[in-house]
Amino acid sequence: MQKSLDQKIADIRANPSGSKAFIIADAKDADMAFGITAPGQKRPLNPEKLAKSEIPWKSLEEYREQIREVVAQGLVDIMLLSASNVEQLAMRERLFADSHITPAARANDTSDIWVVRGASYTATPSRPFRSATLNHIKCGAIDCDPDAPTTGADLGLYSVTFTNDLQRDHETLSAFKAFREEAE
Repeated sequence: MQKSLDQKIADIRANPSGSKAFIIADAKDADMAFGITAPGQKRPLNPEKLAKSEIPWKSLEEYREQIREVVAQGLVDIMLLSASNVEQLAMRERLFADSHITPAARANDTSDIWVVRGASYTATPSRPFRSATLNHIKCGAIDCDPDAPTTGADLGLYSVTFTNDLQRDHETLSAFKAFREEAE
């Protein structure tokens, strides 16, 4: 199935100043940062009878079900996922195989998203880090067969955070350079 992202990009390239195409993306990669709280709290039947601290968190499976529902609705062009959700939903379940939606993966997880209970990582300037290689995101292995179709994601978001510290920003740009070289 042709992806709507590809169609819209082709339309924009064909008519850069007159295209009415726009791309809608849904970011469902919060599980890379917020752990158990990423899926959000369940909606209680009687919220007025419960303190916020008494409302339980949704499970990872409930979070994934929300993603499946968004894909079934078909209203977005790109679904941004964590590498683990790409593995489960795209590779194992083949959720995007018969969908016009393009799966995308967060290609890095810098220290500014490390929201760990009791930790203070977010109080310090961001450091570059990647937990998954591009091949893991594309095919779930260190080496992908170049002739095989991509079962995971062949689109990734790589974020860069500058800190106005020469050494740290050099480290960030060096990590991005290595990523770009891997992507070629």
